[in-house]
Amino acid sequence: MFDVIIIGGGIGGSASALRTAQNGLNALWILGSKKNRKRSRSQWVMNLDNIVGFHEDIIKNQIIKTLKRNKQDDAIPFVEKEHYHINNRMLIQNTIQRIETGFSNVTIMDGEVLQLAKTDFGFSLELGDEIFEGNSIVLSTGVMDEQPHILKQNKKGEWEESPKWIYPFANREQVLYCIRCEGHLTTDDSAAVIGHSNVAAEISMMLYERYGNQVSILTNGVTPDISANRLSILKKYNVKIISEPIKGLISEGVKQLHGFEFELHDPLKVKFALVSLGLHRVYNNLARQLNARLMDENQPEEKRHVWINHKSETSIDGLFAVGDMTKREDEPMMKQVYTAQEYAVRAVDTIDFRRRKNIRNNLLI
Repeated sequence: MFDVIIIGGGIGGSASALRTAQNGLNALWILGSKKNRKRSRSQWVMNLDNIVGFHEDIIKNQIIKTLKRNKQDDAIPFVEKEHYHINNRMLIQNTIQRIETGFSNVTIMDGEVLQLAKTDFGFSLELGDEIFEGNSIVLSTGVMDEQPHILKQNKKGEWEESPKWIYPFANREQVLYCIRCEGHLTTDDSAAVIGHSNVAAEISMMLYERYGNQVSILTNGVTPDISANRLSILKKYNVKIISEPIKGLISEGVKQLHGFEFELHDPLKVKFALVSLGLHRVYNNLARQLNARLMDENQPEEKRHVWINHKSETSIDGLFAVGDMTKREDEPMMKQVYTAQEYAVRAVDTIDFRRRKNIRNNLLI
């Protein structure tokens, strides 16, 4: 019987696991399978430079100090030219390493949890052929954004419609998914927003207002559904709307994105594209198995966020949820790394408080 079982190997799961380790709880952290980890939004955040302290210059400055102290000045120019990514994958791997080398109270396992049940004493779940039990559960299984399907010729010369053509450029931070995280990278450059809704229009306006971008909206063959007021502002900002399907990419192989091609419209040259197609799904399966309350009543079940309170607890006692999969009714929640970490701490500290309270009460019996 674990004090807590954490399900999810992204930022929310990592923050929960680290806090659990540091609080001395007996915990099981299930990272997920390689397959379902690739389906997470977390895999597409390649640089975290919108958070205080998460910047490569901190690393560079420490290395340069070490080189100077050891009279290795010749190596300093190489360090100064180097780009040190600080991304989600590195934070997750570092957390795993810290727990494995520094804490014996957290067990880490790979695998996908398919069944979760409430019991008289807490919760039970199936992982492979084994059953595990915990007093509390922290879910951090994430979400995935809808990806643009682009028609492009493959190596055989066949036309293939697939989202895979975008992925290499997402890995190189040329196709972006979060204006809060990555919008500043586009400053003074040309950019395309792939979408067709009012949200796509809002993002286009923000790019222009914040960063001075020349912006185009690519609806990729979908009729735009944008309000009259927003259309009027887009016109003032000289934002073009191209409704034709995208039929190719202008690029240097998979190294550099230069723009998009269409059947009739002139090619569009841009340095960045920001995807704004909404959610493909919220990974809420386990919460639904327990009949936890969901938000977004007007959405299909697979796109509905899990309701939580200010302590990250769902409508099921002892079941907590953190990260992009969650929503609160009383206030909006930013989908950010630091928000996931904050709510992970709220969840684990609540679990720890209840555990310690029970210990004290039992001593007084």
